[in-house]
Amino acid sequence: MMRHQLILMLFIGFIPVAGLSQESGSCAEKLKNAQTLFDRGQVEQVAGLLSDCMKSGFNREESLAAYKLIIQTYLFEDELQKADSAMLDFLQRNPEYQLSPTDHSSFVHLYNNFQVKPVVQISVHLGTNRPFMTFVNFRSEEDIPAVGDYSTQSLNLYGSIEAKFKLSEKLELNLETGYSQLSFTNTEDFMGIGTTTYTEKQIRIEVPLSATYNFKGLGKFTPYCRLGLGPALTLSSVATAAFEPSDINGTPRTGPAIDREDSRISIDLFTQIGAGIKYKTRGGYMFAEVRSNFGIFNQAVREALPDETHSSQELGHFYFYEDDDINLNTANFSIGYTLIFYKPSKRKE
Repeated sequence: MMRHQLILMLFIGFIPVAGLSQESGSCAEKLKNAQTLFDRGQVEQVAGLLSDCMKSGFNREESLAAYKLIIQTYLFEDELQKADSAMLDFLQRNPEYQLSPTDHSSFVHLYNNFQVKPVVQISVHLGTNRPFMTFVNFRSEEDIPAVGDYSTQSLNLYGSIEAKFKLSEKLELNLETGYSQLSFTNTEDFMGIGTTTYTEKQIRIEVPLSATYNFKGLGKFTPYCRLGLGPALTLSSVATAAFEPSDINGTPRTGPAIDREDSRISIDLFTQIGAGIKYKTRGGYMFAEVRSNFGIFNQAVREALPDETHSSQELGHFYFYEDDDINLNTANFSIGYTLIFYKPSKRKE
């Protein structure tokens, strides 16, 4: 009688296990079945049951649970190389994973044998520039310099790509390449006979090298500051001018756009200061930043000998305008996103 009862119990216990071993069903069902098999000690079937779903069948939470289950299975079977490989794959997919109180002790022990370091952070900035002038030395076509009234447009496109390298917990080194538009207008009165309006638009490539310092965070928010230095390469400089006579009988003067590259330095050098705040997201962060670039060199290049083809000659003869000596600076606002690239590795014993 006892023998028959024992056979019946084994048969009843085998039925659900056999059903659990089948490959049919959704990935969520397979995960539940794999957990049941692990709990019953039939760990040799777990990895095979989950293998197809590991590629794309799980959502994030299911994927985390599946990886943990597979790693624990390899550790239970004393397959340490497979466990290391699975943990490395797990950390490559989830480099910012934080241990949970519910994690199995064997998983925690192996996890602590690995380290994850950020290799590089790639940031994309998109925003606007507002140029402003300093060290202005006013000049005029006549002996008495005309005091100009400079104004600027705020909607100048700015965009950049930046690589950030972590030096310490607080300090980062940054190399950036940016596309910058700068537009400004100068309005001058010429000897009381009329007013010249001069508008110039430059397009530049800026390559600053900077350092950022991260202050103490407030939850997911971290304020930071920036200090840097870099060159600015002028790709183009185009101007338009108009002269409006004061006398109603005078003739207004306008004309086509004028190429100013012969009158502008090709490379400027600037210092940079800035501050911003970033918000941590999974795998990176969003940020908003304000900064200023302060140009070091005078923008104006004057011809050595008179040349009728030089742009300054056309401006002087037709519009009664001469370039002032100016340093060109910018106030910049941008928003963007940073993606962090990590490299997990096993700690050296």
